[in-house]
Amino acid sequence: MLKKTLRTLILITVLSCFQFCSLTQIKDESPKINLVKIGSKFKINLPENHSDGYLWQLSENYDKNLINDVGAVWHGDEKGIDFNLKALSIGQTTLTLIKRKYTDTISNKTFIVNIIAK
Repeated sequence: MLKKTLRTLILITVLSCFQFCSLTQIKDESPKINLVKIGSKFKINLPENHSDGYLWQLSENYDKNLINDVGAVWHGDEKGIDFNLKALSIGQTTLTLIKRKYTDTISNKTFIVNIIAK
């Protein structure tokens, strides 16, 4: 019984990883517009090296009625961080990501997301 439970747990973990690994990645920074279909999940990947102490954060200034923040996953210094998001309803909003160390901001990136019908 324990082996079966362990196998099920491993399978669920692997499938969850594939769910986030296969997300569409948006890359076009503002003023370009990224088109995303309603109901779809997508990600923004940014380089992040923890040895320098600077981390990327998603600013809270986007329309939460249009996009749900599913969570961020750091993949190591070479692959960076994925911000995983889901398009909830039709409309347009801007996502701002801020690179900072404590309260010092070094840079930011903005992505315009236009959510369209399927």
